[in-house]
Amino acid sequence: MENIAFVYSKQDEAGKNIAKQVVDIGIPDWARMYSFDDITVNLPLDNIEENDIIVLSKHKSAAATKSLTTHSIGNFSAAEKHGGEDKKLVGSLPGIQTNFLRGLAKRNKNEEYTVCFEVTHHGPFAEKNVCFIELGSTEKEWNNEEEALVIAQTVVEDTVKVNNDLIVIGIGGGHYAPDFTKLSLRQDYSFSHICPQYALEALDSDLLKQMIEKSGAEEIIIDWKGLKSWKEKVVSLCEESGLPFERVQRLLKN
Repeated sequence: MENIAFVYSKQDEAGKNIAKQVVDIGIPDWARMYSFDDITVNLPLDNIEENDIIVLSKHKSAAATKSLTTHSIGNFSAAEKHGGEDKKLVGSLPGIQTNFLRGLAKRNKNEEYTVCFEVTHHGPFAEKNVCFIELGSTEKEWNNEEEALVIAQTVVEDTVKVNNDLIVIGIGGGHYAPDFTKLSLRQDYSFSHICPQYALEALDSDLLKQMIEKSGAEEIIIDWKGLKSWKEKVVSLCEESGLPFERVQRLLKN
């Protein structure tokens, strides 16, 4: 097995907190820890030897929701201040990402915290495979050692856990992907890139190709209710891709 990198920014309070907890547990022999001075969305990940990278990070939201999240990275439209490059996605780690979701859900004992996927967003761009795992959403939570320990235990114990799920990408729905989160917690689906409803105007055949190729996806799952006025466009793109596609609402009834 190739080694995996754990990475954090020295400017990121949550990242430092989680990294400390990982060190206290003991960095596994298959992992190596890196820290950088750059802000998280500009981390120089291509400078890292390992091809598979876990970024330990804070999550910030206007609603200040207490959360434990995990997601793939990249930009469906302009990068602007979000790091990365315009309309470029980064290699995903769907099995690890979904292992993290399940591990966080199992270990989290604080009902005030939401455990969920986030959709694909922000940088940095790298020719690597990257998964973010985050603690949110304010300074108080970033410095919460108990929840940082939940993330650290999940990273140490679940990163290399065997995962034989069907690898899928998601299209539609909100930023915190509630139905895709439910599906992965209940059934054997590992999500990689997720394109939310608010990015569907930018979604095109090239971006859908990136979602598929940068994750090894075998199927597309669509949040039919969460497509709003973009249903016809999304169905057309899915048909063009050649992959099978299914509505998450139907799968959740199984």
